[in-house]
Amino acid sequence: MLLGYIFRRILYMIPILFVVTFIIFLLTYLQPGDVVDAMCGLSCPLEMRERLREVYGLNDPFLLQYARWVKGVLTELDFGYSPTRNMGAWEALMGEDRWLYTLLLVVAALVLSWAVAIPIGIYSATHKYSPADHTFTFLGFLGLSVPNFVLGLIFIWLMVGVLKVGQVPVQIDCMEKLTVGEFFSPNCRDAPWSLGKVIDFLWHFLPPVIILAAANTAAVIRYMRGSLLDVLKMDYIQTARAKGLTERIVIYKHAVRNAINPLISMLGFWIPYMLEGALVIAIIFNLPQIEKTFIESLENRDYAVVMSGLFVFSLILMIGNLIADILLAISDPKIRYE
Repeated sequence: MLLGYIFRRILYMIPILFVVTFIIFLLTYLQPGDVVDAMCGLSCPLEMRERLREVYGLNDPFLLQYARWVKGVLTELDFGYSPTRNMGAWEALMGEDRWLYTLLLVVAALVLSWAVAIPIGIYSATHKYSPADHTFTFLGFLGLSVPNFVLGLIFIWLMVGVLKVGQVPVQIDCMEKLTVGEFFSPNCRDAPWSLGKVIDFLWHFLPPVIILAAANTAAVIRYMRGSLLDVLKMDYIQTARAKGLTERIVIYKHAVRNAINPLISMLGFWIPYMLEGALVIAIIFNLPQIEKTFIESLENRDYAVVMSGLFVFSLILMIGNLIADILLAISDPKIRYE
C-alpha cells in the first residue's frame, strides 16, 4: 500500500513539474534583456548581438524555445547551455560538488535543529511558565528575530576581528592556520583526504550549519511547544492519566506522538526555507553551493542555469512534501494512503 501511494504521488509530480517549468520559462522569457546583453555590454555592435542571439536560439518564438528545452531534458537530460560559463547549464549549476555541499549543509542543519528543538519544545510545554520555559521562549524569539546574515557577520567579526584566528598557527597535515569562509583552507582544498583535511573541513563546515540551524531551531521550538500544549488539554490525555499511566508514558507515547504531526506535515515547506537560508550563508561564507551559482546566473541573465536551478528547487519542494506525507502516514496510523 505504501509503495502504491509513493508511485501515485510521483505520477502526480510529473504534470506539476511541466506546469511549473512552463510558468518559470515564461517568466524568464518576459524578463527584459538576456544573456547576450550581459556578455556584450553596451559596446557590443548590434550585428554581433543579433548573431549571438541567433546562435543561442534567443530569437525563436517562446513555444519553440520551451519545446526545445523540454525535449533536451527528456531525451538527453540536457538543460541547455550556459554562455557565461561556457559549459552545460546542469554542469554549471551542480558541478564541482556544489550539490553535495548544499545537501550536506541543509540536511545537517535540519537534523541539528530538530534534534535540539524537539526536546526543548517538549520540556517547555511540560514545564509551562517555569524559569527554563521563559528562558527558552526568550531565546526562541531572539533566534527568530535575528536574521541569518547578521549571525554570520557577527561570527566572522568575532573570529577575524576579535580572536584573530587567521594568525593562529596550526600544523595538522595540510592545516597551517585557521581561516574563515569556504569549506576548506587554501592548503587543504586540493590536498588528499587526511586527518588534517577532515578537521579543516569540520572547522569550516560546522559554523554555517549552526548559524543556518539557529532560526529553524527557534521556530520548531515554538511550534512544538504550542502543539504539545494543545494536545495536553485534550480529553484522551486526561483519560490516560486517570487510568494510572505514568506521566512519562502519557507525554511521550500519547501526547508527543500527536503533537509532532503538524511539524512533520510542515517539513516539505521547511526544506525550501532552509535553502533560502543556505543562500544567505553561501554568500557570507563564500561557499561553493548551487544557491550561489543560481544568484550569479540571475545577475548575468544566464537563464539556462536559472531554469535548471528553479527546476531543482521545485523538485526538492515536491520531494520534501512527499517525504513529509510518508513520515506523517507512518507516525499516525489513522492516516490512509488512498
